[in-house]
Amino acid sequence: MERYKRIFEEISQHSIKSLGDKGAVKLRKLGIKTLYELLYYFPRAYDDRTNIKKIGDLRGEEYVVIKASLLSVDIPPTRSGLKMTRARVTDGTGMLELVWFQMPYLKKTLKLGEEYIFIGHVKRGYTFQMTNPEFKLYKSQKQEQGEILPIYSTIKDLNQNALRRILKEAVATYSRELTENIPEEILKKYNIMGRDVALKEIHFPTNPKKLEDAKRRFSIEELLVLEMGILQKRFEVDLKNIEIYTLENKKELVKKYLGNLAFDLTKAQKRVVTDIYKELNSGRIINRLIQGDVGSGKTIVSMLLLLYMVENGYQGALMAPTEILAVQHYLSVKEEFEALGIRVELFTGSLKGKAKERMLSELREGKIDIAIGTHALIEESVEFSNLGLIIIDEQHRFGVVQRKQLRDKGVLANLIVMSATPIPRSLALSIYGDLDVSIIDELPPGRKPIRTKWIADGEEHEKMYGFIEKKLHEGRQAYFIAPLIEESEKLSSKSTEELLREVQEKLPDFRTGVLHGKMKNSEKDEIMHAFKRHELDILVSTTVIEVGVNVPNSSIMVISNAERFGLSALHQLRGRVGRGEHQSYCFLVSETENDNSKSRLKVMESTQDGFKIAEEDLKLRKSGEIFGTKQSGISDLKFIDIVHDVKTIKLVRDICMEYLAANQGRILNPYLNMDIDEKFTDSIKG
Repeated sequence: MERYKRIFEEISQHSIKSLGDKGAVKLRKLGIKTLYELLYYFPRAYDDRTNIKKIGDLRGEEYVVIKASLLSVDIPPTRSGLKMTRARVTDGTGMLELVWFQMPYLKKTLKLGEEYIFIGHVKRGYTFQMTNPEFKLYKSQKQEQGEILPIYSTIKDLNQNALRRILKEAVATYSRELTENIPEEILKKYNIMGRDVALKEIHFPTNPKKLEDAKRRFSIEELLVLEMGILQKRFEVDLKNIEIYTLENKKELVKKYLGNLAFDLTKAQKRVVTDIYKELNSGRIINRLIQGDVGSGKTIVSMLLLLYMVENGYQGALMAPTEILAVQHYLSVKEEFEALGIRVELFTGSLKGKAKERMLSELREGKIDIAIGTHALIEESVEFSNLGLIIIDEQHRFGVVQRKQLRDKGVLANLIVMSATPIPRSLALSIYGDLDVSIIDELPPGRKPIRTKWIADGEEHEKMYGFIEKKLHEGRQAYFIAPLIEESEKLSSKSTEELLREVQEKLPDFRTGVLHGKMKNSEKDEIMHAFKRHELDILVSTTVIEVGVNVPNSSIMVISNAERFGLSALHQLRGRVGRGEHQSYCFLVSETENDNSKSRLKVMESTQDGFKIAEEDLKLRKSGEIFGTKQSGISDLKFIDIVHDVKTIKLVRDICMEYLAANQGRILNPYLNMDIDEKFTDSIKG
């Protein structure tokens, strides 16, 4: 174990002799501080130098190995003054131009008429061109015919050959100290390559087959570490020595509350509520994700379940990511619940002094039935008398540790988390592997689709303002969203300040307010309430209104610089309208020329299905960008494609469930435990 711990130590010239004096500093620039991080700094690509391509077979942009003779080399003048070395080569099937920057010495190094191996990216312009290729004389290459060479992401002052030397020494010296972290029974059952062999093959492959086996091994390992860490928490809950509880299954208050609603629950809402009632009445600890699209009615479901638990003798808690959303949840049920004799109180960072002390005391004494709040609910001073159900809204905004902190306050550890960001099945399995999943896949009846249009130029922009003016005169309200709070010299995006000036100039006859995250909570509440009461016609805001805000009369959403938002964020913002009886509209303002951004905007125009949008978002962006690079714990997956590798994700999840069930929730391999601790400390608590 001590030898294993050594690889988590910082790298020094003492541990890697080929580093040189400044080598450790260069590695830090790549994010490599420890021996473990160095060993797991896997290649981004490989050169199979036996697979030489003919110049005549080149078709487009690709990474290739070319064997060709040098025809010419010169240093042409450039406008920028940047020294460029240019060479022309041929292999008899075609000509290729090679370019190196700031390397004038190559004019003397390269010898006319000699055959070389050139490796690099080829791009097609007027002719095929390779920029800054690696090269070596073909005579010396003949001695390395069996090599598949690794290509690493690197920096200017640490070239590929130097990094390969460092990795070769590190792998040779320390690979055996990376003791096997996959339990032996799993290795044998699924025919997985051993860790030390896989490490050598991933960096310096013997042949293509062994390289693929090494990639398979590390794809399973990275998922195993993630899933074991998440699923172990599930078994910890299931195996806690908690007395099995019983509920009297009282529903009188629930029935009264439902009778007072102005609408009926959808079939999907009824199904989810019924399933959770059954689970609660079985005395089983609940551990569930309720997932639904924008406007599908998750909040009503959560309030019914809180009310049900209170009616049956327990307290409830609801934690929201922002004060605006917590206040909205509180105000939406306060009067109705208090009319039923249920006391609901709000706990946020704004609660101070004697008022806070009194509320904390009454919560401890059980005088408060339901606490609705923000992160303030996980403070050490917050204690419950008989907490039986915890609901966390917008789960992906909280880390795993925050979820556990609130859960530890409960007499029963019943937990329901809600997400209004639709998640593809593969991602749900990865992030929420410890949770059962309920999906509300139906919108309330009468909801009209939100008409969405991408505004790409100035003429359409003017027409949009004319249309909005007409709708405002009809009594509707509008949101205008900017990506920034203040003007920025670096970014050409509109700020709320600029957007406010533009809106007031274009729509001078209407009452306009502004909302952003730097305002005091009291100011934000005042503006939001004024907008809800229709004392304002237009609200200019940042994405602070992305989640949960509900103003049925607001039927217009304008998103400036829409290219700066991911699809999921755009979908959430669009979901702030379409909540009332009037037809709603969403305008995506963007003059982008970026193909990726154009694809996102076209997806938004073509569909309102949140699950399709989430799938597209995953294709266009990394999953960590959608869910927060640290929160999800999946942002550093190197081998798994979260969209396409559902079968592998499911397989590894099943492997983990089977293993934990057989070992009463314990992980018996100490090295796997160490890797889980390392990952969850860095990736989730961070």
